[in-house]
Amino acid sequence: MVFFTIFATIDSLTLLGAMTGLLGTSVFSLKAIADLEYDLINSVDFFSRYNQSHRVEMAFLALNVLSVLPFLANWWLAPIQLLWAAAFYARTLTGGYVIEEKDVFKPEAYQKQRRWVMMGFFIYLVSIFIYFARAMCAIMDIHVHGISPYD
Repeated sequence: MVFFTIFATIDSLTLLGAMTGLLGTSVFSLKAIADLEYDLINSVDFFSRYNQSHRVEMAFLALNVLSVLPFLANWWLAPIQLLWAAAFYARTLTGGYVIEEKDVFKPEAYQKQRRWVMMGFFIYLVSIFIYFARAMCAIMDIHVHGISPYD
């Protein structure tokens, strides 16, 4: 029983960390797009920020997928997270996140990317509340089972 409690706590904190990173990267991408739209940064800085944010998001999404996989059969949020990850990686492999340098200042180019990033932001924002509650329950479970050093 102790092993499962500790495993659940570690997994819950890993999920919370991954989702926090995903939320942060989507905010960073949205800020880069907004800065480009309002002419606060040039295209070189935009591409640097946007591509870096996308790479970091891919890493956090991989961490999220690895943390969700053990619960695929018995947690309602796991299939939703895996479907989003599959859509994200399929879009990445097909080059859907790429903005051509000649089109970078066209509103339809960056608004298309904004819609995708906003969709991810919404999924991450809803999920982080669920992950936070799960992590707090796992931490409290340690105290309920009396395996905390503070008990």
